[in-house]
Amino acid sequence: MTIRLIWHPAARSWSAPMAALAIALPTAVFAQDVITPELIGRPDAPITITIQPRFAYSHQSNDEARRAVLTEAFRDWSLRHPDVKIEVQVQQGDDAVIVAKRIQDAQAGRAADVIMVEQVDYQTFYDFAKPFDPYISAETKADFLPGVLKGMTDPETGEVKYLQINAYTYGLWYRNDLVDTPPASLEELGDLAEKLMKENGFRYGVFVLGGQSVPRLSFYSQVASLGGKITDDDADSTPVFGEGENREILIRVLSWYKDMVDRGIMPKDVVNFAATGDVVSRVAAGEMPFVIGGTFMGGGIAQTPDGAKWSFAPMPQLGGVEPVMHQSGWSWGMFTDDAQKQALITDLLMDTYIAPWPMARWGEAGGYTPTRSSALQHYSAFLSDTPARSFGQALANAVPLANGRHAALTETALTNAFQQVVLGTMTPEEAVDEAWSTVQLEL
Repeated sequence: MTIRLIWHPAARSWSAPMAALAIALPTAVFAQDVITPELIGRPDAPITITIQPRFAYSHQSNDEARRAVLTEAFRDWSLRHPDVKIEVQVQQGDDAVIVAKRIQDAQAGRAADVIMVEQVDYQTFYDFAKPFDPYISAETKADFLPGVLKGMTDPETGEVKYLQINAYTYGLWYRNDLVDTPPASLEELGDLAEKLMKENGFRYGVFVLGGQSVPRLSFYSQVASLGGKITDDDADSTPVFGEGENREILIRVLSWYKDMVDRGIMPKDVVNFAATGDVVSRVAAGEMPFVIGGTFMGGGIAQTPDGAKWSFAPMPQLGGVEPVMHQSGWSWGMFTDDAQKQALITDLLMDTYIAPWPMARWGEAGGYTPTRSSALQHYSAFLSDTPARSFGQALANAVPLANGRHAALTETALTNAFQQVVLGTMTPEEAVDEAWSTVQLEL
């Protein structure tokens, strides 16, 4: 009989699977698969845990590498916990609809036991999510990147309400075969993009996704780096971008984007694009040497014919000032009141997504950046691979994006301001003032 040993990350020890130990039971009982798309574990297990992952972050993923890593991790955990079955309810569809439905379920007490939540939605669910503190050590908390730990922590209670499985930040993608040292200033970026357009016949000099996420993808960092604020640091993320120096800084930043359009370096039609695929298709077509965007674009860019020619650098700033980097990502939040389930859920998440080794394996398979220092510092993929290493470096001191109840309103208003400036229908001053009036009417 061949026994396949299983590694226990938390205990840092090996053990034989349940099938090898349960000699008295028929081998056929354990030979059958314990994992299907909708159910993990024995159907007759007495304890049921319901989980709601994103499709791409689940063992149902269409990506073979992701599916293999998570299938193995879930199967091994299930074999060690034969009294638990996991019902999988994958999140698919429009994000706004998913969040609205999740709020209704949480308010009615019918939310799944553990749900995947994006960082920008943390604030919405702080009052419903249960703390992980009783089940994780101080050492584990300290191993998360500082900005990640801050984001996972409820600002009102100081409790860790989320366990973040990946992180992304925003900066500059550039062609490393054409650019030795990436520009640190926006002024240099514009001049170099213009030069490379002329020399290489690029369609664009700089590309950015100008849809709903454009503020966080680009100018939130550029405003913060100059000392300006978009929102206050309070729990509500109260808008302040229209006041005093904040207004002047935002106008300066938007004026740079206007200059890019006026000089023909950035096209007006960027306002029509909001998906990572819109960037990847243009990278594959060789249409530009620079993209202002997120580290999450790395997986798609790497799969293009010239993917190896692209590298990532921190966000360039006006005057080349030190950048303020922002981070976001996806986390697991726990919604069950059952203490036994809470302990099991924490153990499950540690063995599949959160402990350093599972996090590193999942991150490598999915092209994601780990949120724990130990995974970044001791796993070869994040030490030897240039883009992955640069992602970790960019995230080292990144701060969470604002996620209070006014954050979405502010982002919508400033998306419109950006688009009006790019389309030439408003000056930066007019666009900022209109956005400010809009949020003031809504508050």
